[in-house]
Amino acid sequence: MNKIKQLLQNEKLATLIQFIKFGLVGVSNTAISYGTEMLCYYVLFKNSKFIWILDVLSRIGLSTDANNVRIVITTVIAFVISVTNSYFWNNRYVFSSGKKSFAQHIKTYFKTFACYGITGLVISPIIKILLDRISVPYFIASLGALVITIPLNFIMNKFWAFRAKKTEDEINENQTC
Repeated sequence: MNKIKQLLQNEKLATLIQFIKFGLVGVSNTAISYGTEMLCYYVLFKNSKFIWILDVLSRIGLSTDANNVRIVITTVIAFVISVTNSYFWNNRYVFSSGKKSFAQHIKTYFKTFACYGITGLVISPIIKILLDRISVPYFIASLGALVITIPLNFIMNKFWAFRAKKTEDEINENQTC
């Protein structure tokens, strides 16, 4: 047990261990996102329970297929819940950096949202489309997108969203070097 603790505290392995923790959070995000999406699609928004949304859309000039609206709504809800889960666990378990003010939590939360939004809503579809153009089956293209977006999400979260602010001593130390 002591050797495991020493291994986990090894500075040379810190980033690898952090990436593994990030991956574990990602597995929980996937399960939560999938579960939320299925719950919304098959239970909460089944049949006419969300008809008022279609009415609102038609009043503002957007008419669309009810099932498409249901898909978009369930996807957005699942995305928001899974990113919130990601923020919670990454903040406490993966990139913990001590106490934060409420404003710092909000700022980091929205940065986390931006990271997942960029990779999930922009980069992943682009990769899938490019791989589809060279006749890669969709299920492989989707896995290919994950190979790129997971490490990219880790880097963006580590070095941007959860980047720890330098203390006064660290700033002074850098200025004297």
